[in-house]
Amino acid sequence: MTLPRHEEHTSRPLRATASNSRTGAADPTTPERGAATSALTRDRVTLSLYASLGILGYLLTGMGAILIPLQEQLHVERAAVAFYPTTFAASLLVVGLAGERLTARWGHQLVLRTAVLSMAGGAGLLTTSSWPLTLTGALLLGAGGALTVQIVPAGLHVHHGKRAPAALAEASALSSFASLLAPLAVATAIATGVGWQAGYLVVLPLALLLIGVAKVPWKPSSAPSSPPDEHPPLPAAGSLLQRCIDVLLAIGIEFCLMLWSADAFTQWHHVSAAQAPALAALFVLGMAITRAAATPLTARCSPRAVMLGACATASLGFLLFWAAPALVLSAVGLFLAGLGVALLYPLALARVVQASPEAPDHAAARAALASGLAIGLAPLTLAVIGDQIGQRVGYLLVPALLAALALRTARDSAQHHVQDSAR
Repeated sequence: MTLPRHEEHTSRPLRATASNSRTGAADPTTPERGAATSALTRDRVTLSLYASLGILGYLLTGMGAILIPLQEQLHVERAAVAFYPTTFAASLLVVGLAGERLTARWGHQLVLRTAVLSMAGGAGLLTTSSWPLTLTGALLLGAGGALTVQIVPAGLHVHHGKRAPAALAEASALSSFASLLAPLAVATAIATGVGWQAGYLVVLPLALLLIGVAKVPWKPSSAPSSPPDEHPPLPAAGSLLQRCIDVLLAIGIEFCLMLWSADAFTQWHHVSAAQAPALAALFVLGMAITRAAATPLTARCSPRAVMLGACATASLGFLLFWAAPALVLSAVGLFLAGLGVALLYPLALARVVQASPEAPDHAAARAALASGLAIGLAPLTLAVIGDQIGQRVGYLLVPALLAALALRTARDSAQHHVQDSAR
């Protein structure tokens, strides 16, 4: 099949393209101008954005795999290295507040290259034998990852228009598969005697290559603001705040299951320390499979329908994971939950950018802020409840978040149908 020709955007500002003739909002039922309406183009711009998110997925998941050997190398307490993952959430919060200004000042291509350089440098420092240097590395990795989280959705939205949800799902799929490879690479490096550092840093050549060839040629929007007597365009998918709440719920669900499922297997089924992370990887595997198949799925069904179906699948999988007395059934449930959870974040993120079509950088920065809040609060809340009452009770936070997201999506869908009927 021949892919449609896609114009280069070397001289276009980063802005929205299509608007509804009545409201000024992007029409959710018609293609945007300049967007590919049939097949998804995977050109140099798209691959640059995909690769940056894949590098982030590898290094972030790999950081969890190296904490124990890093602790032994530094001769410190577990609390000293357990602090590193929290810096990622803190960096997301900072970028959510300041990242938009960076892209406005530097442009998207320079920010993306800076983000990848920061991640690569941070990963290198994490493998040193100095605690201050490793802490600096964790901060740099978090900062670079946070910038990547902002640049990728905004860039894919501008470059692909109505196909952006499918592109985001593909990018997330690549990141999920990279996340699966990280602990395997670290384990293989340790087993073969070359050292865990080699397994963690194996992705650095790709990062260095991306710094040189990354192509994200858009510049900050210079479009004039609306005249004082005109109303600003209405958002396409509800208010930006409402869509950011959806991102917060989706990220909260994903990270609760990703961070605490290994501990759940240990407590509920008494598996070994080696078996627990392997079983927990079934969740990431399920997400990777669904995201890899997301392009035809999002092309045939409306985003709201896919979101509701994903919530239902995740809820069924969680119920099996949480309630099954047998280890095998519980593991199957976690895998099924991963299949459902996979599309929650890409769809929610795409709608955040669509909610502010004239300022995708602003929308992506606010999504990064919501992500940081979710990563910092949801897993911690589950852990606190688990310590006080019990792990099974704490895990009930997950279906509560799923129910909230499903109800919000159903309500939004009903409002959308009412608006369509009134036109």
